[in-house]
Parts: sequence; C-alpha cells; structure tokens
Amino acid sequence: MPDATRVSSPETESTYRVKNVFPTVQGEGFWAGRPAVFVRLVGCNMWSGYEADRERDAQRTGADCPRWCDTDFTKEGSTSYTAVELTQQMRDLGGPIDFCVLTGGEPFLQADAALIEAMHAAGYTVAIETNGTVALAEAFAGPENDEISAPDWITCSPKLPEEHLTLERFDELKLVVPDYRPAHYERFARRGTRHTIAGETRRCLYVQPEDGPRLQEAQKEAVALAAQHPEWSVSTQTHKVLDVE
Repeated sequence: MPDATRVSSPETESTYRVKNVFPTVQGEGFWAGRPAVFVRLVGCNMWSGYEADRERDAQRTGADCPRWCDTDFTKEGSTSYTAVELTQQMRDLGGPIDFCVLTGGEPFLQADAALIEAMHAAGYTVAIETNGTVALAEAFAGPENDEISAPDWITCSPKLPEEHLTLERFDELKLVVPDYRPAHYERFARRGTRHTIAGETRRCLYVQPEDGPRLQEAQKEAVALAAQHPEWSVSTQTHKVLDVE
C-alpha cells in the first residue's frame, strides 16, 4: 500500500507525520482508565479527513465511517518527527507515563518496526489502534523482512466486512454498533489472542455504542448484543464522560 506520510531513504532517517501528542487516559476497551500518551498519526485509508470527501470516500471504500468520523488526522497543523524526537516529545509531555497509544487515522500506514523499537527503548509499552486492513507483516517487518517488531497491544476496530481484513492477529476487537455486529465478524474474532484474566482465559471482544445522534439507540443495542453474545463486553467512551481528550 502506498505511503505518502512516512518519509525515508537509504541516506536519511525515517520521519513520521504526527497530528498531535497528548497525555490523557485511555477511554475505551480493556485499558480504559489507564494513563497514556496518545500519538495521533496523520493519514487514513478509509477517509481523507476532509468534509467535502465524506460521501465520496464512503462510496470508494465501502466503509460507513467517513460519514460519521469526527477525528482530525489531516496534515494541516501536523509535525514531522524522527523516532527519537517523537519519544522525547512524548516524555516531555507525558512525564512518567509509560503506556502509549498509537492512533489515527490508520496508524499502520506510518508506524513501523523502527518506531516501535525506539518507543520500547524509551521505556514505553506500545498499544496501537487499527482498522485491520494492513497486515502486521507489511507494516512492522524488520530490515531483513525476517522478524516483526510489533506493538505490545493491538486493538482492531474494523470498518469493512471481515473478508477484507488482513490483520493476522490482535489483542482486542472493538465493534462500533449499530453498524458493526458480532455475527458479522465470527471468523475474524477467532484471530484474537486469548488472555488470562482473573483465572479465565478469553478473547477481549467489545461492542461500543456509536457516539452522536444515534447514541441512545446504540447504547441499548450494545447491551442487548452483549447479553445475546456473552463472550462480548460493552465498552463505553469514558474519556468523554470525564471530558478529557
């Protein structure tokens, strides 16, 4: 997949186009409530990020998210960092926080093995959020293509049907309802890593209500879906309840 945001050559160190870096708490899913430094990378393969392109990109990709996504991941106001410069900015802003979340847009378009290794060297546990359309082997292969330096925790929130998803594995699957339902991702869900939590080994599977005008409807549906499929839990956007970024 072409990458117009990460810049490198054999003679230069890779740089990463970053929209913003900010300390907050993770608001969703398994790590909800944990202090984290978020790094929002520029670019997405589902939507350009510009209002005028919403309907065009929804039709182009077949994804519904261009119609409702409220995240700003465009290049305007962004900054280019080397991996070391970025980890220094993270430490300057986040202080002792040692958990980071790479998000976007679609962070797999820019994040690579060199970035993950630099973050590990700086003392960070690295989580990443992805739509599942880019394979780990494609994004995080080492220089000899014989080893993958992957993030420590991978959250997948798909925007396309499961037959279009190439992500080989994940730690957490999050479906935004009412548009995405457990029944539509039964095969893909089996790619999830099983984690032992309080003596119980299970996959981390979540349904999360879509924010916006359909919130009340989505909340009721998320609870009903979890009751019907008890291997799934309900995730809420606690950062919005706490009124933090």
